[in-house]
Amino acid sequence: MELLTNSPWKYERAGFNDEDASFDALNPQIAGNEKDNTIIFCKDGTGYSQFAHRNRAGSPDSFPFMWAFSNDSTIYFQDQYYKVRVLTSRRLEIYADQKFGGAKTRYTIILKR
Repeated sequence: MELLTNSPWKYERAGFNDEDASFDALNPQIAGNEKDNTIIFCKDGTGYSQFAHRNRAGSPDSFPFMWAFSNDSTIYFQDQYYKVRVLTSRRLEIYADQKFGGAKTRYTIILKR
């Protein structure tokens, strides 16, 4: 928990990829402005994404979320369970395997400090 909560994270990239970790399709939101957002995980299981850019005047400065470790290798984040591939003081890599129309796909999020 200390590695996750001791300082903010930023998106490095996110999107759909193969198990070999090469990205087939980057998430366009995170490839755009969202990559500059700061992700804060708090020790109480809450967190928020601090927006670096607002789309319009009056928009909120941040978006709250809930998170939790399900076990040593799974984290609940952004309304989904992800497997933790890497968690170090400088890098967090998580992924979720999904099926769309019978085809298997993997969505990966990589955060950095």
